[in-house]
Amino acid sequence: MQPISGAFLLAACGLAAACLTAAVVLWPRAAGTGPRSLLARCGMLLAVQVTLTAAVVLVVNRHFVFYATWNDVLGRDGAQARIDHVQPDRGDAGLVRRTTTDLGPRRRGHPRDPLKDGRIDRLEIRGARSGLDAEAYVYLPARYFQPAYAARRLPVVILISGGPSDTGTAWLRQARLPEAADAAARGPGGAQPMVYVMVRSARGLVPAADGPRPTACLNLPGRPDGQAETYFAQDLPLALTSLYRLPRTRQGWGVAGYASGGQCAVRLAMLHSDRFAAAAGLDGRFGTPTDAPETAPPPAGTPAAAPVAPPAAPPRPDDPYGGSDAYRLDNDLLWRMEHLPPPPVAVLAAAGDGGAGARDADRFAALARPPMSAAKTLVPGAPGTLAEWRAHLPPVLEWLSARLRGE
Repeated sequence: MQPISGAFLLAACGLAAACLTAAVVLWPRAAGTGPRSLLARCGMLLAVQVTLTAAVVLVVNRHFVFYATWNDVLGRDGAQARIDHVQPDRGDAGLVRRTTTDLGPRRRGHPRDPLKDGRIDRLEIRGARSGLDAEAYVYLPARYFQPAYAARRLPVVILISGGPSDTGTAWLRQARLPEAADAAARGPGGAQPMVYVMVRSARGLVPAADGPRPTACLNLPGRPDGQAETYFAQDLPLALTSLYRLPRTRQGWGVAGYASGGQCAVRLAMLHSDRFAAAAGLDGRFGTPTDAPETAPPPAGTPAAAPVAPPAAPPRPDDPYGGSDAYRLDNDLLWRMEHLPPPPVAVLAAAGDGGAGARDADRFAALARPPMSAAKTLVPGAPGTLAEWRAHLPPVLEWLSARLRGE
């Protein structure tokens, strides 16, 4: 039994309770004045103190996991120690609730079988750090359930929709994600099996009378319901890793998005390169997030260390940046690429060759410099919905697969 095991903790607490009970029962018998009675009383007090202290220490250690094994206590593992799990998994009962759906693919004439069809789960997530609630749909490919992959951690891609009429199932209903993943696996690049997490936006981020709807994953100062970046970068990955076998390092995590979700995906990868290794933006804009009010761009020669000073006039009530040009510039991805050190991520900018997004994709790819890499792909026409992007989704998934690594 290890120091954090429940059986060991129960035994220690039981011993402490037994010593305390024995001391109460036997104390009158040791009430004499001789040396033997004195030693008996001292022994009982010592036994109670030691066992109670040990029980308290073990309870604290189980909660914070200072020492997970007896080798940790004795210092025998040294630098070779490796902790895979810190605290008991409380995901299902605590911050995330999982239900299995019937939205996944199904072979005609056969009952659903995760070993052959995969599975789609619906998650209800409560963000402990952001304070936001949201739902997510997780597509687990068939190989996730097959015995040959039981010890594998498949790469994961978070997909963020951004159209004004997109629902939580947009990637399933409009883009038909499972079919696109199968097509990517059969494509020239042979995409590896990956876990896909489809999200829209946090439920708390709805149009409000005192502010805008920040669909671009911003953290809005002064708004308790405006911590979307924290939700997507911290709460969502934590919820996913509590339920599924997913990579422990950034090399297995990617993010992609459509429209404002595309800007969100690229921004998350650039600002959180410790979590994501690759990102793809479909018809995304790479300047200031599109839900923010447009303001004049800074002068071409503005240095990185001295962004434009905040205006003296009071900020507009619909300005998510509180009137601060410095904060606005910090969320302008093109400005960041021109003035700040590049992050070690790979980004794909995809856009229609007949839309305004093509210019943004060209400029974004041209500004990339090591250790960041950027590629662009232009598709015919100007796809305006996820349904219209459906045919172009498999090559994007192949590109992401080539840059992500499972464990």
